[in-house]
Amino acid sequence: MADRPGAAGGSEEPVRAAAGVARLLAAAAALAALVALAWAVTLLLPGGGASRVIVLLGVVLGVLQIGLLSWCLGLVRRSGGPAAAPQSPSPVRTATGEIGQELQALIGSARSDEVGALMREFTRILNALQEQASEVQEYAARFETMNEELRNANLRLREMSLTDELTEVGNRRNFDMRMREEINRSTRFGHAFSLLLLDIDAFKRFNDEFGHPQGDAALRSLGTLMRSMSREGDVPCRVGGEEFAFILPETAKTDAMTFAERIRRGVESSIQAPDGARPLTVSIGLAAFPDDGKTPEDILKASDEALYESKRAGRNRVTAYRRKE
Repeated sequence: MADRPGAAGGSEEPVRAAAGVARLLAAAAALAALVALAWAVTLLLPGGGASRVIVLLGVVLGVLQIGLLSWCLGLVRRSGGPAAAPQSPSPVRTATGEIGQELQALIGSARSDEVGALMREFTRILNALQEQASEVQEYAARFETMNEELRNANLRLREMSLTDELTEVGNRRNFDMRMREEINRSTRFGHAFSLLLLDIDAFKRFNDEFGHPQGDAALRSLGTLMRSMSREGDVPCRVGGEEFAFILPETAKTDAMTFAERIRRGVESSIQAPDGARPLTVSIGLAAFPDDGKTPEDILKASDEALYESKRAGRNRVTAYRRKE
């Protein structure tokens, strides 16, 4: 008679374990539904958001798998299942390693009772979830690659939208944007900067005499020269047909005059007319912030006035703006 309570408890324990594993399978089914719902949500999100959701889902799946497996192994051990795998000689073992060894021992026991059947079903579901997690990681990597390609394409498009196609220097939109930025920066920190305006001398006559293809070649040569002479931070741009500009950050008027002379001499010595009889020349006007103006419009107007002074004085020269008294 003394053995009856123990016997009753022993007969009830597998039933409780089977019920617990059944609840575990229901939880696994709910988890599968969660996976399907997450995939549906990703279709409604942009690429970057979908990628983040997929990565997060993969992490959640991994954590839930470990938790569910730990719970199942505990139930099976209480129902009289095989003992856990022997402890490793190392004093430190991760939870994941312990669970893996216990799972191997459980599967290797090949139990034929209801708990064994439920455990095999759970193993099948677990394997399916692991395959889904692998697919999630694969799709996350694909999304990240696509996002990176999209970011690079956007950067290339932005660069193209700010670059003059013929001369490969900045275009007028780039010039206006960088002028505002430089005004704001120089105003904030109390620094000076200079603006050069360059105009090819007698360019209309050049086109009439040699044709527009030769005129385009001359413009390309000037753009190449400006890029080669640019210092770090300088902004060469084409702002009109044959009119160019140079934004020179951290450059006072006297230093800008020296730089402008280098450009003028470089054009005269390196760009020749097709007949070789005469060089191409440029006239240059310059103004400096804040002495000659404190807005983009004022600086541009001052540089333009200095440029026309160079034209009136005979072309092929540099003129700095002087405020009229």
